[in-house]
Amino acid sequence: MRVVFRADASTRIGHGHVMRCLALATALARRGASCRFVCATEGDGAAAAIRAAGFDLRVLPSYVTSPAEDAQATLAMLAGAALPDWIIVDHYRLDARWEVAVQAGGCRVMAIDDLADRRHHCDMFLDQNWHDAPHHRYAGLLPAGCLACFGPGWALLRPEFAAMSPRERDGSVRRVLICFGGGDASDATARVLKTLQPLTRLYAFEVVVGAGYPHLDALTERCKALPGVTLSVAVSDMAARMRAADLFIGAAGSMTWERACVGLPGITIAIADNQRELGRRLAVAGEGVDLGDFGDEALGRLPAAFRKLVSDRQGLRQMSAALRLRCDGRGAERVAERLYGFRDN
Repeated sequence: MRVVFRADASTRIGHGHVMRCLALATALARRGASCRFVCATEGDGAAAAIRAAGFDLRVLPSYVTSPAEDAQATLAMLAGAALPDWIIVDHYRLDARWEVAVQAGGCRVMAIDDLADRRHHCDMFLDQNWHDAPHHRYAGLLPAGCLACFGPGWALLRPEFAAMSPRERDGSVRRVLICFGGGDASDATARVLKTLQPLTRLYAFEVVVGAGYPHLDALTERCKALPGVTLSVAVSDMAARMRAADLFIGAAGSMTWERACVGLPGITIAIADNQRELGRRLAVAGEGVDLGDFGDEALGRLPAAFRKLVSDRQGLRQMSAALRLRCDGRGAERVAERLYGFRDN
């Protein structure tokens, strides 16, 4: 099977789109598929991650601005080679118009989305987030006959998460992991660390940022000055780090399902509009603490929320157990199986 992924990453939009596509590409490659990526830029560390995983990367010309130009440029990059069996698109700016143009070139299309704010014209669709009545949510947005996959059982995680042996947590907190993804244009990382600075003598904090984090020099100096704080950049072993941590503080993005897989409870702060709903859902279900949108109000509530949570060992144990039931880390394998099965229909 030949598969092309169309996804972007940047400081502004984060790395979640590329990372979940990488997880699916890895699952497909293990089945023998040939995968390549088409991206709009090589910046922000995404290109390095794609190439480090062993996949070919093509970069779109800088003149490409509209969805129509994007579709034509994507197809042009594939000229001269056998058509892919699938083009998989994970991009909030691209919609049914892009998908129709690609299908006209003779390719099947799978779309990955979680916004439910635009029409798609795809053969297969994935929304890995947790929604009530997802079929109703996407009514009128998906074409007839589209094979839809909904929910965290389909979450695209790298294979090391499913392979990680479970850790029974006793509810005590010694190690705290702070991570707001691969971009963090708002610099929530540094402001959260500053807010919790008085607690860095009591707990071991690990701060993880991506290669494209725009304030690395300042954050490095801050971490050096604080006892019990370590800084890690562009890590390749996030599953192990999440398993070793006792508490997470960060965004409610695609990392939510990574930490759910290893049972890591957390405090979430939304740094993007599409993170609000998931953070609230986890809080209502008793599977996390959500402080709402990033800003002074959320930061002001953070120290009290932290102290309350770390003092509730039973609550942390229950959160951990509930999170592990949400996601087993095998979603990428399930999606890969569906893609292969679709080809045989």
